[in-house]
Amino acid sequence: MADLLFGGLGLMPGPVRRKARKFRLHDDFSLDEYTDDELRSRYRFGRESIQFLIDLLRDDLERATARNHALSTTVQVLAALRFFASGSFLQVIGDTIGLSKSTVSRIISKVSYALAQKQVHFIKWPSTEAEIVQTKRGFYDKGGFPGVIGCVDGTHIKIQGPTENENDYVNRKGFHSINVQAICNHKGMFTNIVARWPGSTHDSFIFTDSQIGQQLNAQHQSLEDGLLLGDSGYPCKPYLMTPYLNPGTNKQTQFNNAHARTRVAIEQAFGVWKRRFHLLHSEIRMKPEKVCMMIGACAVLHNIAILRNEPLDGHAEADDQPDPICYCGPEDGKVIRDHICNTFF
Repeated sequence: MADLLFGGLGLMPGPVRRKARKFRLHDDFSLDEYTDDELRSRYRFGRESIQFLIDLLRDDLERATARNHALSTTVQVLAALRFFASGSFLQVIGDTIGLSKSTVSRIISKVSYALAQKQVHFIKWPSTEAEIVQTKRGFYDKGGFPGVIGCVDGTHIKIQGPTENENDYVNRKGFHSINVQAICNHKGMFTNIVARWPGSTHDSFIFTDSQIGQQLNAQHQSLEDGLLLGDSGYPCKPYLMTPYLNPGTNKQTQFNNAHARTRVAIEQAFGVWKRRFHLLHSEIRMKPEKVCMMIGACAVLHNIAILRNEPLDGHAEADDQPDPICYCGPEDGKVIRDHICNTFF
């Protein structure tokens, strides 16, 4: 019948086109196929650091995939890194490496979970005397504010509006997001991160509810224990210094200036983090729970990149966030703030 139809129309059946072959990262893929610069442009890590990540995650990823012909740890790590680095659609990542969209989604979930479980090893609060002294010195050299062991702030990661509790995720700039709280040290490494609250949640509530906030509230005893610096969206506490809203003296102005020079570390850390992993700049089209897991994974990768001295391509600007809504509530750190202001400035 087909021959008759073609003949009646005066047409000849054309050659059957073969389906285009897709490139696929194979199990014997070698990192030596690319230069370090080429690897960093694609994955944000050089050869030695990628191998470090493969070795770090091998047991987790191989244990999670027991079936025959499973994808190698190398393929899984590179696929996830490419997604984090580019922020591209899953389908695009899959087309690039010859895997289905569903397979890429499973890989990213597995790698994100495995990385998030490593937070205890790579996102650590300064606890030893040597770590505390080094951190205080680093912050003082940076901005001239004494006794600082961390700077705290929140940043919003865009997400697609979820089907459940959608309004909770709309922040005050009008887009859906996860409000991520982080504390960094003088090197820009995260020492604490909280990624589980919808965008409408106020920064001060996230801090007060967080484990680190409760820990400091219960255990902080003196200035020797160290201070956090936060913007005016946080309460002034004996362990959390915020700027004077209306400085009335020269000392208060100097206090605010040193506070700003020092606290910019967390804004710069967010800027580096988002420049390295473009996923954090784009609207992530996944459920909030999965987004939070990927945020944790990228935080671990951020610290690993700093620990391994991975260069950043281009210049990272400070994180662009809306001006904070000033905290209005009980504050019991103003006496300590005045003491610091009058003693050191």
